[in-house]
Amino acid sequence: MYMNNILGRKLSLVTTGVISIIGVLIEITSSINLNYGQFVAGKTIASIAMGLSVNIVPIYLSETSTGPARGFAVSIYQNIQILGVILAAGVVYASAKSKTSSSYLIPMGIQFIAPTIMILASPFLPESPRWLVLKGRHDDAIIAANRLFHSHTNSFDATKYIDDIQIAIDAEISMEDAASWADLMRGPDLRRLLIAVGIQSLQQAQGSSYMNSYVVSFLQSAGVTNVFPVIMGLYTTYYVSILTGHFLPDTVGRRPILMSTATFCGACMIIVSSLVVVYQNPSSITKKVSIAVIFLWQVSFGIQSPLIWIITAEAAPTRNREKVQAIACFFGFGISLLITSVSPYIQNEGYGDLGGRIGFIWGAFSFVTTAWVFFTVPEMKGFSIEQLDFLYNNKVPTLKFKGYHFDDENAVTIRGVSVSEADTKAPLVQAKVSEAESAKTL
Repeated sequence: MYMNNILGRKLSLVTTGVISIIGVLIEITSSINLNYGQFVAGKTIASIAMGLSVNIVPIYLSETSTGPARGFAVSIYQNIQILGVILAAGVVYASAKSKTSSSYLIPMGIQFIAPTIMILASPFLPESPRWLVLKGRHDDAIIAANRLFHSHTNSFDATKYIDDIQIAIDAEISMEDAASWADLMRGPDLRRLLIAVGIQSLQQAQGSSYMNSYVVSFLQSAGVTNVFPVIMGLYTTYYVSILTGHFLPDTVGRRPILMSTATFCGACMIIVSSLVVVYQNPSSITKKVSIAVIFLWQVSFGIQSPLIWIITAEAAPTRNREKVQAIACFFGFGISLLITSVSPYIQNEGYGDLGGRIGFIWGAFSFVTTAWVFFTVPEMKGFSIEQLDFLYNNKVPTLKFKGYHFDDENAVTIRGVSVSEADTKAPLVQAKVSEAESAKTL
C-alpha cells in the first residue's frame, strides 16, 4: 500500500512486474538442481507480486475512469484474471501428458507473459490524475486528465476537472487525522472499510474459493466422472458471464446485481446439495441436472464477481484508499485460505463427511450476502470518487444514496433541495456547501 502511494500507480505497476519476473526466474532455475526450497521461495516472491497487483490495479482503473464508466473499467481486472485461469488450466492439462521437463517448465514459463506486458505497456499509460493532485503536481494532473478524457468529440475541461478534484482532496486531507490508521476505526472511513472487507469476505464465503480448489471433489460427489471437460466448460462459462461486468453494473446498478445473483447462487447450491442428500446413487438424469445447476451457479457468480472489485474500489476513501484496499484484500484472501484449509476436514470421509452437502454452507452464506448488501452497501453507480467521498462524509443512509443528484463534481441536490437544507446535521465540507448553495440560487 505504501509503494502505491509513494511511487505512484505507473511506477508501482513496473515494480510489481519486475518482482514477478524475479520470482518466476527463481522458480524455473530451481529445476536445474531440483531444489524444492528454491521453488517455494520463487513462488512466494511471485505471489507477493500478485498481492501487490490486487492493491494497485483496481485503484488505478477506478481513478482513471469516469463515474458512469467506472464499472466497465474495473471489470477489466477480473476479465484478465479469468483469461489467465483458462490459459493456465489448458496449458497444465496439455503439458501434463509430456514425460519430459517441459511438463512443468512450460506452465512456469508462461508466467513471464503478464509481467512482461505490464512493464512494456506502463510507460505508455497516463498517471492517475488523482494521485498527481495528492502529490501537488497540479500541471501534470491536467496533462494526464487531458490524455484520459479529452477528444475532438467532446468539450472536456481538464483544468476545471482537476480543480474540482483539488477542492475535494484538500477538504479530505484537512480533516483531523485524515490519513491515519486510527481514522479507519471511526466515522465514515470505518463504514467504508466494513463495506470493502465485507464484500471481499462474503464472496469467498459463498463458495468461490471452495469451487476454485475443490470443484473436482464437488463434481464427483454429485456423480460426475469425466471431470476435466466440465471444468473447462465452467471456466469458459464463468469468463463469458464476467464480460457482463463491462455494462451491467453501469446500467442496472450495483445493488440489484449483487442481491439477485447472491440469492440465485444460494438457491443453486441448495438444489445441488439436496440432490446429493436425496439421491445417494444418482442416475444419469440426476447427474445432468446437477451439472446444469452448477453451470447456472457459475453464470450467476460470474455476473456477480466484477462487482466485488468495483465495490471494493468505490468503498475506499480518497484519504485512505490504499489502506482500505489492502485490508479488504487481506481479509478476502484470508477467508479464502481458511476455507481452502478447512473444507477437506468438513467434506471428507473420516472427518465431517459432508461430501456434496457442504453446498448447504455456501448457499446459506449467499443468502446472508443478499441481506448484508441490502442493509449495508449503498448504490454507487454513476458517482465520481469525490462525490462518493461527499456522500459518505455526510453520513447519507445506505438506502438514500440513489436519491442524490449532483449538478457537477461539487454541487449536490436531492429532489431540488440543497444538501445543507435536506440534512442540517450532516458534517458538510464547507467548500462543497458553498457550491451547493450557489447552485440552488440559479
